[in-house]
Amino acid sequence: KIVLILVDLIGSGKSTFAQALQEYFPNFRRCSQDNLGNRREVEQLVQDSLRQGLSVCVDRTNFNEVQRKYWIQIAQEFPGTLIWVIVFDTPYEVCVSRLRERKSHPTIKTPEQAFDVLARFASDFVPPMSHEGYHRCLYLSPPDHPSPTYSESDISTILQKVCNSVPAIPSVSAPSRTIISKTPRGSRPFPAFSNRNSRGRGGYRHYNYQQTHFGS
Repeated sequence: KIVLILVDLIGSGKSTFAQALQEYFPNFRRCSQDNLGNRREVEQLVQDSLRQGLSVCVDRTNFNEVQRKYWIQIAQEFPGTLIWVIVFDTPYEVCVSRLRERKSHPTIKTPEQAFDVLARFASDFVPPMSHEGYHRCLYLSPPDHPSPTYSESDISTILQKVCNSVPAIPSVSAPSRTIISKTPRGSRPFPAFSNRNSRGRGGYRHYNYQQTHFGS
């Protein structure tokens, strides 16, 4: 099982990814606070899904260590569960542009409301650090995936990149630049995954790394 924690600001593209992940790999259950209403409901769905043997994708901003800790602690209650993080390393200005065009968010009804939420989350944003307890982390920026949609192959490639990334080793040092291992040519991602087809920015800075700090 995998607990996949998505991280970054609203408008960064997390939900688009999470929806495609669940569509193409239904053994991943999307756990979205926008849809469920509050964190406690998300926690319950994460726990229930893990008990059922499913992997989960936590679709919320998870903008600092405290927010991410809930999911890491739940994952640790299920021995053998992998804890992965994907940071959507989307520039603030891109988030603003996307929010200006957004039409159908379940909880945020106007661009002005969205900009206010974005600014508040940005002021509190802290990037993931390996001492938090996750196993692998991938930074995904717009040039890595310029399309507004995800195909099955796109999702598979991203999951493979996380799987191939350097394992996290607990550290208290600041993030540093590392290189993501590339998917071997012809490799098949995750045999255990079932494919349904088998078918004012405050403290926010654009952390332009591929990953957070890992040991060798």
